[in-house]
Amino acid sequence: MSQPQENANSHVKKYQRKVRPGLTILSQGEPMIWLSGGALALALLMIFGLLGLIVYQGMASFWPGRLYLVTLKDGSVLMGELTDEEDYTSGSTSSDQSENGTAKPKPSHRWQYRTDNFEFKAAQSGTYQWVTQEELSDTPPTMPEWAMLFERTKLGRFIGTPQKFVTSKARPISSDEDDLSDIHSFFANNQSRLPGPDVQDEDAQAEWAATLESLKQEIDSVQEKLNALQAENTQSFITQNRNGKQDLVGVTESGEVLPLSDVAVGQNLVAIREVLEGPQATYDAYRQHHDSARESVHAIDRIAEYEVGESSRRQEQARLQLRSQELEHDVFVEGLANEIYNLKIELSAIQADKQKDVRIVERATRVLGKDSAMAKVGPDLVAALNSQRTSEESRIEARLDEIEQLLEQVPPAARQAVDHFVEVRFEVDNQIAALQERINEIEDRNNRYGLFATTAEGTEAELKLGDIVRAFPANQLDWLGRLNVYFSRWGEFLLADPREANSEGGVFPAIWGTVAMTMIMSLIVVPFGVLAALYLREYAKSGPIVSIIRISINNLAGVPSIVFGVFGYGFLILVVGAYIDGGPSNANLPTMPKLWWWLTAAGLAIVAFSAFITTSYSLGSRKVLTRMRTPTLGIASLLLWILTTVAFIALVAFTPNFHGMYQANLPNPTFGKGGLLWASLTLALLTLPVVIVATEEALAAVPNSLREGSYGCGASKWQTIRRIVLPHALPGIMTGMILAMARGAGEVAPLMLVGVLKLAPELPVDLSAPFVHLDRSFMHLGFHIFDLGFQSPNSEAAKPMVFTTTLLLITVIATLNLFAIWLRARLRKRFQSGQF
Repeated sequence: MSQPQENANSHVKKYQRKVRPGLTILSQGEPMIWLSGGALALALLMIFGLLGLIVYQGMASFWPGRLYLVTLKDGSVLMGELTDEEDYTSGSTSSDQSENGTAKPKPSHRWQYRTDNFEFKAAQSGTYQWVTQEELSDTPPTMPEWAMLFERTKLGRFIGTPQKFVTSKARPISSDEDDLSDIHSFFANNQSRLPGPDVQDEDAQAEWAATLESLKQEIDSVQEKLNALQAENTQSFITQNRNGKQDLVGVTESGEVLPLSDVAVGQNLVAIREVLEGPQATYDAYRQHHDSARESVHAIDRIAEYEVGESSRRQEQARLQLRSQELEHDVFVEGLANEIYNLKIELSAIQADKQKDVRIVERATRVLGKDSAMAKVGPDLVAALNSQRTSEESRIEARLDEIEQLLEQVPPAARQAVDHFVEVRFEVDNQIAALQERINEIEDRNNRYGLFATTAEGTEAELKLGDIVRAFPANQLDWLGRLNVYFSRWGEFLLADPREANSEGGVFPAIWGTVAMTMIMSLIVVPFGVLAALYLREYAKSGPIVSIIRISINNLAGVPSIVFGVFGYGFLILVVGAYIDGGPSNANLPTMPKLWWWLTAAGLAIVAFSAFITTSYSLGSRKVLTRMRTPTLGIASLLLWILTTVAFIALVAFTPNFHGMYQANLPNPTFGKGGLLWASLTLALLTLPVVIVATEEALAAVPNSLREGSYGCGASKWQTIRRIVLPHALPGIMTGMILAMARGAGEVAPLMLVGVLKLAPELPVDLSAPFVHLDRSFMHLGFHIFDLGFQSPNSEAAKPMVFTTTLLLITVIATLNLFAIWLRARLRKRFQSGQF
């Protein structure tokens, strides 16, 4: 009964696969799988560890901490934000040494506080201070209720306790006060210039002496009237502003501050101050007036940046037009134009003084009467003053006539440019003066408010309300309050300009510059890279030249980036940029004699025509070609085209007929310095191999069956490339663009030489024509990180900003890449081949 079962088992054993003795675990590949998986895990761990560190440090930079008051054993105190603490082994500092100078190592603990308050520290003191456990007194650190952190536009942060808030109101000066003050000043300062009587008569002398005595009495009388009027206006001013308030003080002309109750009758005040004392009252007043004060500061910035800047640009354009006329007609008239302007300014000032003196005498006559001594001697005093001014006017008018005679000898266009420059300069100066008055009014309005706070040591400081970006009692904030401060800081970081050597404020110009440079670089590198890859893959025949080109492209990808920066600076800026500005002479290039230049141009035309004919003949129909013509004419056409290119470059570089597009701007360079254009070109050259290699791979991935099908339908090679190959290779081309953008946006070394600045006053892309300013230098997030970490005067305080800026740079690059990846996915889905 068991025989069939045994036969079945023997059949299974007969066909069972035997394990070969030489097939080990290593030969099966299991260790390599584990090794490759472990390498992947390690790589991911390093990547996510680095990103995690950057995200953690960057996101935590703006979180507001608590403020601690720390008392040390030596009796000193400090107040600051706790930023770090650590265990350490004591004995490495001087305070840890024993009397015989030997170290006493022992485990200890220390805390790091950010104390700020730069105006009260020595120059060598830093932002942070370490406090060891041995330095602490028996009093533990406390968190004062009204310890406040003030973030300022100047001098960094201030940490202290608010004490009082002062609101000043200047006493308005009436027109009568102005009249009496002008009358008194005019006669008191100029009475010695009065001419005496023309005759040596005793009666005339006596009458003159009496007149002078009357004049002195009237001057004293005017002063008394002025004092009485000021006292009256002061009392009225006090009555209007008291309104039952008991916390008012008055400010005298000498700057003395008195309670209003102590102001004597007849005493003149220039302002009244309302003083709110106590932390709570001070903080409430700060919150009431701070927003309007900051809006006033922003209004000043807008006036200075846009309106004053636009006026200054108009004046500069007029000066450049004048300079262009000088260069065109070989004359020097800019100095004469400036002299005309200065002389007319002096002349208008003299005429204004004349009119002012006449008005003062008329007001004196109106106030004191026609029979007063001032009314009698006023015209004589004006005439005496005008006699001195008349000689000055004559000198100015004589010089203006001389200049007019000189300008009659220059061409009419240059003379019109001089008149236009003087006219524009007068208009611009009047506009800027009016804008400055507006700025002064806004500043006076802001200067009404003053916040006084004391440091932990008890030193009082006055903080201008307009200079405070934000202030908050750190120890009173709940979670929502701290979150509000956190998002407020992030908003400032993304939208504001940098300040305090880039360690405070925002990085908006750096974001703008990074995005603008990356986009322009992509617009340059992608077309050139795609065209080069198309020729290498679709048109060029395999041979030594193509192999050399491919090897050169691959080697170019391994060149250090600083080499590209040196090339950009040495060639693009010093040669090409200088050539654009002022021609060959400005780029230190020799110029050809005109005869030789024209002869070379004629030779170039002949060579170019020969190259064209030779190329056309060598590419003709095979039916008319002989055996010798194909290789010989190909080499000849190549040599002719090389000669044509060299001759064309020589004609352009050494031309005597080109003197630059911005010669009037020299010696101030336009393109002969670092700028957005040269930075984009340099990084485009750096990332060109990436685009070429990625495009070639994408073109090679397009199936030949698609090409053959297109050829079978009668399409030409270019039609096949344009309609079949390129659309299917577009996702791979987008991959190359993504890689180029990622590398270009993160490069720093070449940018240091070709256009990036620590602080750029203007954006490279703005709303003023031509909107994209390729000649402007710009800020870059990568260089901003380098500047904060290695060039900041307070690098320790800038360290949190380094992580935050790094996080922002990664986010910007990721955003640009995600957009490109999304576009690539759409294109790939559109041209995805179907399966049958």
